[in-house]
Amino acid sequence: MKKQPIEYDYIVHHIRDGKSIGYKAFIPAFNGVVFGENLMEIESGVALAIQEELKARTMARGKKRSIPKPDVQQTFTGKFMVRMNPALHQKLSLEAKARRKSLNAYIQEKISA
Repeated sequence: MKKQPIEYDYIVHHIRDGKSIGYKAFIPAFNGVVFGENLMEIESGVALAIQEELKARTMARGKKRSIPKPDVQQTFTGKFMVRMNPALHQKLSLEAKARRKSLNAYIQEKISA
C-alpha cells in the first residue's frame, strides 16, 4: 500500500530524558503534538494525528472548527511586513548605509546568519 504524502508541515524535536531517547513532532496547523521512539514512528503518528483531526473537524462542521489549507498548497511571495520602533528603523537604515547596502539587503543578511 502506497503511503499518502503528509500535506501539513510539522517540526520534529529530538528529546532525551535520562537514558530514554525519542522524538516529538509539533503540527502547527492543528496545534498537535506526537511522540515516538524513532522517525518512522513519528511520521506515521503525524499522518494518523492529521487524519483524525481532519475527521473530527469535518464531523464538527457548523461548530466553527475550520480546516486549515494544507501547507503544501501555500506559496511564498518573498515579502512580509515588519513593524518596528522608529528608532530601530533609523538605526538599521544608518547601519545599512554605512555598509553601502539597501535596508532590505542589510536585513536579509542579518536574519539569514
